[in-house]
Amino acid sequence: MFTTREHKALNKNYFNYLWKAALEAIGVIKAVNDKPVGKGRKWEECRDKMMHALRHLFASEAIKEGVDVYTLADLLGHEDPAFTLRRYVHRVTGAVEKARKAIGQRYRLAT
Repeated sequence: MFTTREHKALNKNYFNYLWKAALEAIGVIKAVNDKPVGKGRKWEECRDKMMHALRHLFASEAIKEGVDVYTLADLLGHEDPAFTLRRYVHRVTGAVEKARKAIGQRYRLAT
C-alpha cells in the first residue's frame, strides 16, 4: 500500500515511526520523553493504531465490500486464503442482514 520512490515496499518500522509522529501531532498519542523526533523520541504504547491495525481494517473492509477471500489473500501476500480468514477478517457489523438480503434477492429472482 505504501511504497518508496523506487516503488519498493516501505519498511513497516519506518512507517510506524512516521505514523507515531503524525498521531502525536494531532493529539491521538503522547510522547514519553522530550527528545526531538528523529533523535530518539519515544511514544506511549499504541499498537492498536499502527500499520498492522490498518492491515486488519483493510482486510475487514474488503470483505465487507464483497472482495472474495482469494483476491484478498493475494492482495495481502498470503498463499493460503484460509489463513487470511483466520488471521485478518473479523465480524462485520450488519453482515448477517446483508447476507439475508442477498439470499432473499436470489430466491425472488428464481421464482
